[in-house]
Amino acid sequence: MTPSPVNADSFDMVASIPANGLSACVNQALQALQAHYPSAVLPTAQWVLGARARELGISPRGQQSANGSCRLLVCRDGWLIVNLARDSDWELLNAWLAVDASSQEPGNLQVPITDFSAELPPEESAPMAGWLGLAGAVKARSGQRLVRRGRDMGLPVGFVASAWSRQDQAKPSLQLNRLLQADAEQTERRSLVGAKVVDLSALWAGPLCAHLLTACGAEVTTISSSQRPDGAIHGSPKLYQQLHAGHEQQVLDFTRPDHLRDLSARLCQADIVIEASRPRALQQLGLDRAQLAVAKPQIWLSLTAYGRQLPMGQWIGFGDDVAASQGLLHWADNGAPEFVGDAIADPLTGTYAALAVSQSLSLGLSGLLDLSMASVAAQCHYKVQMSETALICPLKESVSAD
Repeated sequence: MTPSPVNADSFDMVASIPANGLSACVNQALQALQAHYPSAVLPTAQWVLGARARELGISPRGQQSANGSCRLLVCRDGWLIVNLARDSDWELLNAWLAVDASSQEPGNLQVPITDFSAELPPEESAPMAGWLGLAGAVKARSGQRLVRRGRDMGLPVGFVASAWSRQDQAKPSLQLNRLLQADAEQTERRSLVGAKVVDLSALWAGPLCAHLLTACGAEVTTISSSQRPDGAIHGSPKLYQQLHAGHEQQVLDFTRPDHLRDLSARLCQADIVIEASRPRALQQLGLDRAQLAVAKPQIWLSLTAYGRQLPMGQWIGFGDDVAASQGLLHWADNGAPEFVGDAIADPLTGTYAALAVSQSLSLGLSGLLDLSMASVAAQCHYKVQMSETALICPLKESVSAD
């Protein structure tokens, strides 16, 4: 099968079409992908956006994300977005909130976060004690200043102004010619059917992209690190199995030179590479595209939180905090923001990434495709704004979908 003729600007067109909700955003991308590959059996938007939430029985609760690791906390100038998804994030809190004696920043934290547990009844859990203490510690402080410091330290944090003071966002630009650092030569049109894909990503966005490429006929090899296994294997095992169905899987030890040589050879021979690391991670291993002897037309998909350019290329971000930082929130009548969806930037990005890869191949392009969760979240926010529809949680749109 060869891809059917489609509008040469299908990715750009989908990015610019108004959408009356996040499910509509996903549906538009899936329909465009289907136009490239009519025989592909693609999932529904409800599955894309809600499969993990239904598996785990979770949903967002106001200022708390669906999985509970991310919170929206009132601060002096708006709302602070804090995602404490890893044990190491909790360990950084005291250093993050500490200020030197000469600072005039109000609300200085003088005791460790864990000390706040003494103020709570014995039955309260330690995480709850930490969150209550953190909420009190940031309430009188500048969220924007805390975000700058937190990002420098590697914390997944963000900021959103209060609903009554936020300005309409500028029109984002999610265009293929801006995302793809194209190689000098353009080749003939290429198909996903039989394309060799090496997937180095983990969690959700990258594996979802690989899953959609598989549905269109690609042959995917998932490579993971023995030192850092994909947390989704245990966190959402059913979704993990669905996303990786039909993939060859290989575990490598990235400290072994022979394993790195094997991986280097695989990457050079791949038609498509999917990776979701900060740029310096693969550079330190000698495995980024600029260091490899890639001798064939190839799409190298780089999925990041905020893009590859410095300083954003070093910022940490996950689906909930990135989405919230780009305005993907519901604003309640009392002016408080509320989370929508489950790590919503992840499935949105995975879907649009698959379309961007497909579109690049259909145009005979090759090169580095720099796609960030922030850019996709901002574009989807803008699409919903253009439709003049209130943003609601897509998990509430259908409770009976697959």
